[in-house]
Amino acid sequence: MHNCPKCGHEMKGRPNFCPSCGVSLTYSRKGAIDPLVGRIIDDTYEVIELIGEGSMGRVYRAQHVQLRKQVALKILHTNLVSDFTVVKRFEREAQAASRLNHPNCISMFGYGREDDGALLWMAMEFIEGRDLGVIIAEDSPLPARRVLNIMAQVCDALDEAHSAKVIHRDLKPANIICFDHRRTKDFVKVLDFGIAKIIDNDEDYQPLTREGIVCGTPAYMSPEQVQGFELDARSDLFSLGIILYQTLTGRLPFLGDSAVEVATKIVVDQPVSPSDVRDDWSYPPEFESIVLKLLSKNREERFEEAHEVKRALETCLNELHDRRDASLDLRPDELAEILAGIDASPAGTDTVRISDELVAQALRTTGEKSDGPAAWAAASEAVNTAADDDETEPPQEVVDAKLDDEAQADITEPEPASLKQLADLADDLGLPNENEVSADSANTSDAGSSTASPKYIWLVAGLTVGLILAGLVKIF
Repeated sequence: MHNCPKCGHEMKGRPNFCPSCGVSLTYSRKGAIDPLVGRIIDDTYEVIELIGEGSMGRVYRAQHVQLRKQVALKILHTNLVSDFTVVKRFEREAQAASRLNHPNCISMFGYGREDDGALLWMAMEFIEGRDLGVIIAEDSPLPARRVLNIMAQVCDALDEAHSAKVIHRDLKPANIICFDHRRTKDFVKVLDFGIAKIIDNDEDYQPLTREGIVCGTPAYMSPEQVQGFELDARSDLFSLGIILYQTLTGRLPFLGDSAVEVATKIVVDQPVSPSDVRDDWSYPPEFESIVLKLLSKNREERFEEAHEVKRALETCLNELHDRRDASLDLRPDELAEILAGIDASPAGTDTVRISDELVAQALRTTGEKSDGPAAWAAASEAVNTAADDDETEPPQEVVDAKLDDEAQADITEPEPASLKQLADLADDLGLPNENEVSADSANTSDAGSSTASPKYIWLVAGLTVGLILAGLVKIF
């Protein structure tokens, strides 16, 4: 008996994943000496170190002797070499992976036998990264952009496999590796086609799974897979729905203390909506629609193909951009904390439709920076006020600017100088004034109804020259 390192769930035996939270589990045998380390396989691959172990075999980091290229070398457990079905399944994995030619699918380099057939091996692409189960356990909640990026690449890998007539049948977070590749973050590789099914059978094809026998990881199986029915590409899409659900909630949609209980819930129970499972995380409502469609019990109600799922994800991203959704800039937990303070917020993930302008306004109002959750509580009151109205109040600086504009609009253009004003100015400067201004003109100009006529333009020019001369006199 031991406990899950993430959620503390008590487990029996050595399962590959936690039945409670779904995190991938690995085990090590400390102090054990591995006789394969240092050996050269097929005169080509030098075994360097053990990097993983599963139910069928071990995976080593190795190096091509001539090319100095690192590879992953998978070797079948010696006690399984005599099992015809296991050997054929191992060979089938190599065949299935070799059919695929896509950047998001693991590449196969070779397959062979050593020691008179006592050692079976396959060489494949070596990937250094974290599997999605570890990422969910360590980095959750993942930003909406990151979820869309990872899932779109998984869809591409599945589309490649399904186009090559290969059904994965064991899609789960442990078989999705993410790593940074050049300038691309979270580059995805889908691997482990150990129980893949090739559906374009040739004359020599032998089925390895008897009718009614179930293969796969129980928590990620489709209803038809649990019941031993004939499978098609939509079975992998149901598994993808479970993975997406786990990514959005950190939990599996179907939990149980045993594989039988989990399988029963997959067939019978409807999943709880992700927004009801984690109200402390807020994702766009489009995510939930995609998840629930993928998890339809009836495969006729699911997406038909993986590229349709990718198209739905891309449409979701475009809609988020078009409405400048706050989920593109804030983590789901940060956004949920803001939304939690809004009294009139809609139920469920629809709350994410509150725009980033509203969030930014709330943060500006409080004078806090928008790069951390410390400002969220102080901003909630301002967001409450905006959420109660159909229209958001403009920030104070916008109001001030508007008032300034209105004040400027009230100021009329200065009226041209009257004749009397020009004459008075000439008298003050001691300039000659050959034209007397009549009392009527003066009275009229004082009332603002009369202005200087063209015949007095010379007077304006004289006044200008006089002002200049007066200024020069003062200087000198």
